[in-house]
Amino acid sequence: MKKYEIIKISEMWSTNTLRRNVEILINKKSNDGYEIITVAFGVNLWWMPTAYITICK
Repeated sequence: MKKYEIIKISEMWSTNTLRRNVEILINKKSNDGYEIITVAFGVNLWWMPTAYITICK
């Protein structure tokens, strides 16, 4: 049975920093054997750029 996990990353000042942090995270999780299902970008309640990453193993 697959187990899904949703990871949320926020970055207050820079969308470029957020993008780099997401790239680092998904590369690490992929190397650890996780399957990357989705990556979505948006904003949170305080209008901070936020990424939502769905993974499963």
